[in-house]
Amino acid sequence: MKHAFIAASALVLGSSAFAQVVVDGTAEASYGDALSTQVCGTGFGNATDGLPGTCNGSELDAAYAVLDTTGGYLYLTFAGNLQSNFNKFELFIDCVAGGQNEVRSDNPDVDFNGLSRMGADTVNGFPGLKFDAGFESDFYFTCTGGNTPYTLYANFAQMLTAGGGIGAYIGSSATDPKTGVIRIDDATYGLQVAMNNSNVAGVDGDPANLTNSGAGVTTGIEIRIPLATLGWDGNSPIKVCAFVNGGGHDYASNQFLPPLPAGTGNLGGDGLGGYVGGFPAALRFDLGTIPGDQFFVIGGGSPNNCPADLDGDGSVSGSDLGAMLGAWGACP
Repeated sequence: MKHAFIAASALVLGSSAFAQVVVDGTAEASYGDALSTQVCGTGFGNATDGLPGTCNGSELDAAYAVLDTTGGYLYLTFAGNLQSNFNKFELFIDCVAGGQNEVRSDNPDVDFNGLSRMGADTVNGFPGLKFDAGFESDFYFTCTGGNTPYTLYANFAQMLTAGGGIGAYIGSSATDPKTGVIRIDDATYGLQVAMNNSNVAGVDGDPANLTNSGAGVTTGIEIRIPLATLGWDGNSPIKVCAFVNGGGHDYASNQFLPPLPAGTGNLGGDGLGGYVGGFPAALRFDLGTIPGDQFFVIGGGSPNNCPADLDGDGSVSGSDLGAMLGAWGACP
C-alpha cells in the first residue's frame, strides 16, 4: 500500500510571526522536523568537498516545509547538494484540481524547453514522465549550477491541464565568497531561491548500501514561493515531488524525495538506468509503478487549533519554546 508523507500541523502556520523564514539555504528550527528523508545512496556522486563556489556531487537528503498562510508564502528546503556540472534540481507541485499527471510537451519554454522535453511524444506514441496516481502537477521549478565560482540559474512554469501558461527565467547569482551561499531574489514573481552547498554528510555514493540515510542534513536548496504565484486555492493539499536530473533534463538520478526504495539505482530515461534522449519523451517512466508515493503532502487537513504547538506533538512544551527561541530576532 502506498503512503504519502503528511506534514505536521505545526508546519501550516496562520501567524506570520512564527512563519518568518530566512531564505539562506538552511532549514532553521522554524521548519520543524524533516517531512521526508533519503534512503538511497546517490548515483550522481557523493558531495564531499564542502567548499564554497564548487560541489562534486548531487544528493537530496531531506525535505522540509513551512506553509505561511498569513504571510502568503510556501517555504521549502531540500537538504543536500547540487553538483557544479549543471545537473538539474526538478520540483513539481500539485496544489489545485487539474494539472498534469503525465508531463505534456507543450508547456512553457523554460531552461531550453527542459520541462517539455520530459513530456509525452504524442506524435510517435512515446510516454512522458508520469507521476503517481493522485498527483497532477500544477507548478514547476528548476535550478541548475556550474562554472567557477558556482553560479545558480533558476526557472519556473505553470503546468496547466491543457498545456501552455506562464513560464519565466527568474535569474542567476554566483556564490557569495564570504558566506558561501547563493541567493536569487526575483522581483517580478516574488520567488526567492538560496543554495548552501556545504553539506558533506547525508547519504554516500553507493546505491547498493541499504543503510543509507539523509537524516540530520539541513543545508541545501531553499525556495520561497508566493502562494499567489503558486496558484494555490487556499484549501487543497499541497503535494510535492522533487528529484535530481541530468544536465539535459533527460537522465533521472535515484535522488527523489520522497525516496525511491532503498537500493534503487538511477532511473535514467527509461526507468531502468538507460538513456533515451530525444525531444520530447526524454523521460519515459511511470512513478506509479514504483513502490511508495514519490510525493509528500503539506496541509489539506484539519486546521491547527493550537498554533503554539510548534512541533505538533499535541502539547505546548519546552521544545516549542526552543523552536521559537531558535528563530528569535528581527524579521526580514
